Amino acid sequence: MARLIVPKVSAFVQDICVRGGISLRTFNSAEEFAQEVIKFLDANNILYLSTSKNDVPRCTPVGYFYIGMTVYVLSEGGGKFANLTANPKVSYALASRINGRMGILEVRGLQCWGRASVISMRTEPEEFATLMDKLGILQRLKQRGDRLPSFHYRFIKIVPHKVRILNLREGIYNVTWTK
Repeated sequence: MARLIVPKVSAFVQDICVRGGISLRTFNSAEEFAQEVIKFLDANNILYLSTSKNDVPRCTPVGYFYIGMTVYVLSEGGGKFANLTANPKVSYALASRINGRMGILEVRGLQCWGRASVISMRTEPEEFATLMDKLGILQRLKQRGDRLPSFHYRFIKIVPHKVRILNLREGIYNVTWTK
């Protein structure tokens, strides 16, 4: 069962919110907060995926798709797969552009910690094809008169166990969803 953790807000942040005319939000349920996560995923298109192997981290900017709070990355390869074989624990971050503005009120970010699995077009062709359809990738390729180039594509499926959002303009201060 998912739950929310709402941190104590420092006097500094409270003062900034008051001066900015911002009221910090309360969420009635973990499901309500999950909708904010989905809204954030929808408003962005690049995430920074962190994997590691032998205590050596790797951070890769990638495009993504999602169903609910589960994120999917379609990739043809790279060092991230070697890392995932050794260690399925991952994290990712998304951040919105602040367009030159300054200050904590302009920072909008999401952090996620989760577990990744790989779905290969070679070893799990049915599951891979189902995801291609569910995520609308095949339809978009057809609309463009295109098809998937012949690489060994794989999805990285990331199931979150913890998600935190900071978006003071929307009244969200480091609220954390955990499973």
